[in-house]
Amino acid sequence: MVHSSFNKGVMLTLGVLFLALALAVGCSSDEDEPTAAAAPASATAAATPAYWQPTTDFYGAPVYGGHLRINYEDPLEHANLWGAHSGVTVRYRMPMMNSIVEEDPYQAGRIIPDLAKDWTEASDLMGLTINFEDGVKWHNGDDFTCEDARFTIETMVTGNGLTASEMAGKLSFIDTDATTCENDQTLKLQFKGPSATALLAFTDRAFLIFNKAWFEAGGEDAMFNDVSVGTGPFKWAAGQSVGVDEQVFERNMDYFKPGLPYVDKVTVFGILDESTQQASMLAHLTDWHWVRNFGQYDSYVEHDQIQTVIRATRGHHSIWLNKGNPPLDNQKVRQAIFMAIDRDAGIKILQDGHGSTGFIMPPGGPWDLTEAQGCAVKGWCPPSEGFEAQRAEAKSILEGENFPFDKTFVLTVEADEQVQARATFIQEQLRLVGVKTEFDLVETIAYRAQTADGSWGDILPRNDTMPADDPALGMGFYFRCVSPNNHWTPQLPCDDKAEALLDRAASTVDQGQRKAISDELQLYALDQFWKFPLYWEQEAVAFWPEVRGYAHHPQPSGAFVRWEQLWLDPSHKDDTGFTGQTSGVPGG
Repeated sequence: MVHSSFNKGVMLTLGVLFLALALAVGCSSDEDEPTAAAAPASATAAATPAYWQPTTDFYGAPVYGGHLRINYEDPLEHANLWGAHSGVTVRYRMPMMNSIVEEDPYQAGRIIPDLAKDWTEASDLMGLTINFEDGVKWHNGDDFTCEDARFTIETMVTGNGLTASEMAGKLSFIDTDATTCENDQTLKLQFKGPSATALLAFTDRAFLIFNKAWFEAGGEDAMFNDVSVGTGPFKWAAGQSVGVDEQVFERNMDYFKPGLPYVDKVTVFGILDESTQQASMLAHLTDWHWVRNFGQYDSYVEHDQIQTVIRATRGHHSIWLNKGNPPLDNQKVRQAIFMAIDRDAGIKILQDGHGSTGFIMPPGGPWDLTEAQGCAVKGWCPPSEGFEAQRAEAKSILEGENFPFDKTFVLTVEADEQVQARATFIQEQLRLVGVKTEFDLVETIAYRAQTADGSWGDILPRNDTMPADDPALGMGFYFRCVSPNNHWTPQLPCDDKAEALLDRAASTVDQGQRKAISDELQLYALDQFWKFPLYWEQEAVAFWPEVRGYAHHPQPSGAFVRWEQLWLDPSHKDDTGFTGQTSGVPGG
């Protein structure tokens, strides 16, 4: 069927802290507030595409102009989204690049065009034909062509030239040898088997199309360090270097989507210290913040001007045990270790109660296991006999398996304040059953390398986000052998049963059959104690009242961090009355 672009759907005193923020943030540019005045959208730009549906019922009509300042939680170390993916790389690349299609920033789950003008699905679901928008230009002035897209997909699938291809496992259904460009504007994709989820895969935050000539000239070094060549709504401002914790993006006046973006400039600030994040937001030195802890959340909720919205997300804190390191190769040992961790206590202590237990797929979603199914695997649900009894049983299992209580196990922990707090909770839970652990604290770039090449220690506590609520794409992200997010590989052989079930999930169209396959794979992963979500999160966003157009999404990185959908309306900058959670925010 044909889909038209028109219908497809050292802690500082507070005073010193604010002074530091004023120097580091407030004085970093010549424009610290939204522009004093802005014109209505209709007065300054051509009509936006028909599929573009701003949330005007809640926010009013879009206006143009202004400087949007984003409060982000990590140092802006590098920009290699394709071969060393992280949330930081998304913040660099998303504003200045595009995908083939994207998730609607105003309505999570709805797929809309991006570089694609329209597309046709093969009747047997064995392929897609993509027609691209006319006149798309790279920021260096070159024409975008189909070959850029074809080459990007081939590189993602094969991993040629990449440290660890983020998309390899998610695009394993594509037959790259049979995928061709019919002309400069038409891409014919061929699949290895039927796929009903290809377009969903193309909305992934790491599925950004790069310039073939740029990559052939600069290789992966360009991916790490050069943000100058994209097609997106914003251009990387001249004179900048990657690795600086303030990155400026300026409006692309030649953007192929008419009437977009709305703001003139976006600055992303990388602020690692969580108290500094909070102080900069409260001082209105930044405008928008994905909340990192519930102390921040409470302070924003109590503020009379800051709007705060929260929802259940696909974010979760995971615990991986390295099956390649004995005795963790013993399934009973892995089970006992997970049985020793009180998940309800984790939610209360680490999430202030804002979270839920669950299984492998997001709780409450269409692919979630029933309680009867998941709880049948001991260790996954709160014990009816009380947690102390389960903890005693866990220790008894370890003793029965001759567990080496004199050994100290290594927790590989990312040097991130939030992750360290969560890892400390896990360390204390294990101490209660006699398991000795020590931290190996690793800076982010080295940490990503270790998790990708399998050189991490014994226990890996980490923040994870399932990229899609779909069994093939979501579980494939963690369990596909070729995925850099499967932390049991490459140090272990592929799991043939998991690979076969993932292949079936990817190629099966009937939703009832897919649900049965999904259940089988989840129960297998539960029984293997492969990956253990300590909890599934509720996550919040806070923003000042002049920020308009935001809809809350179930993950912290996606098309909405392209920022093309937001506008700043100075007429709302003095609005008050927002103490408490803001109701009515789309997606909240």
